[in-house]
Amino acid sequence: MTRQSRRPRVLIVDDEVPIARALQRVLSTCDVEVVHDGHTALATLTGGARFDVVLCDLMMPGMAGSELYERLRATHPELAGRFVFMTGGAFTRHGHSFLERAGVRVLEKPFDPRQVVAVVEEVASGLPDPRIFGEPG
Repeated sequence: MTRQSRRPRVLIVDDEVPIARALQRVLSTCDVEVVHDGHTALATLTGGARFDVVLCDLMMPGMAGSELYERLRATHPELAGRFVFMTGGAFTRHGHSFLERAGVRVLEKPFDPRQVVAVVEEVASGLPDPRIFGEPG
């Protein structure tokens, strides 16, 4: 049996508990860990825990998702391609510029559960195709 048949490991980083819980339910076929702030996520990711996908809220108090990403990219660049940012579309000029510059995947809130599953599968499989999921058409 190959290692690829294992369940993807997903870290959800979101300060909004109901959103994190909803994502956890949607990703019931994955091994999911939830943290509610950037500092805990940083400690988790630099402490040796391995994740295939990091679903990270862009705007959080304390440490924004963009700061978490930049800190990890500097010390653990292999994690950069595993990030998917979540946003409700209301973000600062810095947030918008960060998303454009980083070229990362983005899930727009409110989420379509199928889109969440699709992007997690895509990132876990290693497909390098950054795009915005849930962008208004």
